[in-house]
Amino acid sequence: MLKKIIRLGKLRHFVGILPLFTLVFGFGCDNRHYDDRLQMEVQQLDSDLMNRWATSGVVVLDVASNGPAHKAQLETGELISHVIVEYPVKSAGDFNSAMKKALDEDNNLILYLKDKPPIRIALRRRGDKMGLSVEGNGTVRVNQIRPGTPAANADIQVGDIVEKIVDERNIYSLADYKKTLGKVVKHNLTFRTSELIGVKIAAVNALGDLGDARALDPLIDLFQNSHEFSLRKAAISSLQRLVELSVLNDIFQEFQRENVNQLPADSLQANQLESAAILGLLTVDRVENTATLKAPFGTQFRHRSEALYRSITEGQIAELAQQYIQIQVEPEQEIRRACLSILGVLKPTSAIDALVTVLENSAEIPGIRFQAGLALSQIGEPAVDALITAFEKEDTSTKDIAASALGGIGGNKARDRLISALETTDEAAILLTLVDAVAKIGDAPSIRALERQRERYQQDADSGLRIFLDEVFSNLAKKTM
Repeated sequence: MLKKIIRLGKLRHFVGILPLFTLVFGFGCDNRHYDDRLQMEVQQLDSDLMNRWATSGVVVLDVASNGPAHKAQLETGELISHVIVEYPVKSAGDFNSAMKKALDEDNNLILYLKDKPPIRIALRRRGDKMGLSVEGNGTVRVNQIRPGTPAANADIQVGDIVEKIVDERNIYSLADYKKTLGKVVKHNLTFRTSELIGVKIAAVNALGDLGDARALDPLIDLFQNSHEFSLRKAAISSLQRLVELSVLNDIFQEFQRENVNQLPADSLQANQLESAAILGLLTVDRVENTATLKAPFGTQFRHRSEALYRSITEGQIAELAQQYIQIQVEPEQEIRRACLSILGVLKPTSAIDALVTVLENSAEIPGIRFQAGLALSQIGEPAVDALITAFEKEDTSTKDIAASALGGIGGNKARDRLISALETTDEAAILLTLVDAVAKIGDAPSIRALERQRERYQQDADSGLRIFLDEVFSNLAKKTM
């Protein structure tokens, strides 16, 4: 969990995104407290979130303008997990007083000695002795260390100069916060805040599930500006889901026009119906011939689908995805995969050259290169010329991926180039791919080309290519039955 130190009176920078997420999780109105001294309102962390992510503290709900909390740049949505109190030591009396206060709650403290790292000293139980005494006024030095005590086991020596004692207090609840602030109100305070990464990721995922166009801008902003990989990954995944939802607009507009949550299944586009069922938006009963929107998301999405579709098709998401498919720009392969998937769904012809660049990049991992080819295949006929050009490259992997993509697109131009390559190449590494690509097209010229290949290898019954050709024809025969 990421942690930051926030000292009252000193500025620091922190970009908080939880204000948006409170809308998703719906923090309640109970257990709130307004801190008059710091001029901010806090709330105890919801018990469900404490149990789910093993974290605790109080959440900042509101910060008054120009108040102490505002000047310290505490922000709405931050979780205060610790209150840290500093006790400067200018005399032996200061030292004894600070020791007593610091040990009051948790039997441990942090001792700061000049020219030494901070030392944490802990007692086993209340009433035990630290084993350390000091003397001096202005400059306070250690004058005695008792054998067998915690101080004797630490890196402390007689003559060390004591600078301050620091007390870190865990904040588990709103009661802890109020009790601690009440005791240390006159001292210099430091807050440690924790980012609720688990909560944020869940909230980002929820924004994708909502299917609401209003989620696009916050998700884009988070993806582009966050330095936390887990949040960027969640943001692009949610954008990917919103894109997948947007292309189902036609089927959801059928429900919207009829103002119903159930329609005859055979009245709807089969591919969109299947996609909507996979995404958990509706259920299909083939026996009853019904497609029923699932509550609450499916029933709500029919009201949102058109606005989401319009926002997605404006082109901003496609441009964003295109920027992050190059390994030189985005080092995280999971994010590049998501961006390639988005382009495959949206099918922008403007992305063809960028996708071919990924396909041809020998420094890229094979799975990413293949997915770039898949996206080109989904774009379809406009990508054929670029794929044929890529197929002419010497790199075997590029030829293999381009051939597979051309087979997925089909059409006369793609078919003729694949058949020509099948009948002239001796590259065993891509022959299987060429056979598979031609079989995908499956028209009469393709079948004849495959028959010629089977005759060519008729005497080589044990070859991998002949076995694969037999399997292809077996599958083709089953389709015609």
